Amino acid sequence: MNERLQKQIAFALEIDKEKNIFRQTHLSGHGRNENDAEHAWHMSIMAYLLREYANEPVDIAKVMLMCLIHDVVEIDAGDTYAYDAERLKTQKAREDTAKERIFSLLPDDQRDELIALFDEFEAGETIESRFAHAMDNLQPLILNNSNDGGDWKEHGVTAEQVYGRHCKTKLGSERLYEVTDKMIRDNINKGNIRS
Repeated sequence: MNERLQKQIAFALEIDKEKNIFRQTHLSGHGRNENDAEHAWHMSIMAYLLREYANEPVDIAKVMLMCLIHDVVEIDAGDTYAYDAERLKTQKAREDTAKERIFSLLPDDQRDELIALFDEFEAGETIESRFAHAMDNLQPLILNNSNDGGDWKEHGVTAEQVYGRHCKTKLGSERLYEVTDKMIRDNINKGNIRS
C-alpha cells in the first residue's frame, strides 16, 4: 500500500471515533443520547432533502460534506453543549488544536481541502456554510421537539438561549426559521423552555 492510501485509511479509521462522542440530544422516541456521527449523518440527509428551502441555491455536495466533517474535531475536543456558557469560551481553541491533528493524518492536499471546508463552515460567511449551520440548528431541535422538549427541560434552557442559537438559522433558510420559530414557541407555551 502506498503512503497516500495508508494516510487515507488511517484517517478513515480515526474518524470512526466520532461514533463514541455522545451529545446532549436524545434520539427520537425518547431514545439514548445520539452520537456525533449520527448527528452528522442526519443533518447531511436533511440538507439534501431540504435544499429547496435555502435562501439561495447551494452546492449541496459541499453542504453535505461540511455537515459530515463539522464535528470530527470533537474526537479530541469533546462535545460542547450549545447552552454551556463555560465550555463555549474554550471551544474554538480546543477545536482548532483538534482540527490540526486529525486532518493532518490525511495527504496534504486532502488535509488542506478539509481544513478549508471546516474553517468555511465555522466562519458562516458563505451560502453553503449558512445553510449547513441551519441544518446544525434544526436537526437537534426537531429531535428535542419530538421528545417533548426533554433536553431543554433537563438543562433549564431559556427562550433567550434557544433564540440566540436559532437566529442564525434565518441566515441559511428563512422558511426553515419559520418552522423553528413555531416549534420554539410551542415549547415555551408547554413549559419545556423557560420564558
